[in-house]
Amino acid sequence: MQIERLVIATRNPSKVEYYRDILTQFASAVVGLNDLNVEGKPDEIGETAEQNAEIKAGFYSQKTRLPVFCEDESLQVDFLPQDEQPGVHVRRINGVDEVNDDKLLAHWEKIVAQVPEDKRTGRWHIAYCLAMPDGKAKTVSRDHEVLFFSPSSKVRLPGWPMSSLEGSTRFRKPSSEQTPEEKTLSKKLLAEEILIKFKELLV
Repeated sequence: MQIERLVIATRNPSKVEYYRDILTQFASAVVGLNDLNVEGKPDEIGETAEQNAEIKAGFYSQKTRLPVFCEDESLQVDFLPQDEQPGVHVRRINGVDEVNDDKLLAHWEKIVAQVPEDKRTGRWHIAYCLAMPDGKAKTVSRDHEVLFFSPSSKVRLPGWPMSSLEGSTRFRKPSSEQTPEEKTLSKKLLAEEILIKFKELLV
């Protein structure tokens, strides 16, 4: 039995569109934060993707009194030393938080352009949390191996600038250039691998 409404804890339009297609198997309506009158946001003080996903999912579930799905990620690349890894601070450049899409993409374009093609590898560690209004929650995670490309793709996804620069090792091209068929396959595999584990909370 489907629940009536499920919230995706993001105002990122690309993320809402991507995860809505997957989560409609669980809910009659799947909405993003921009669809609701939700004020405030939590302090993402976690040191891991799991912790930040749980912070955000719990915060918005209590705010909305609805089931909330949240995704958070950290990035590890093989061409930077450990002390220069972006980790959970992918949007941070030189200590400045939440830079815009253009600045983030330009920053990484400069870095990747200097890396030999066969060394442009890395992985996203992605955490997914589902929090319920009654306080129950479940978190699962996966590692997603990626390649980086230079020059970056001219195809841009608002709110997801790194998708023009990196993509799955399965398709070997920037994520922003995936065909509709490739996107459908990616979502199907993700649903089977991870999100189905949330079903016990949603029935």
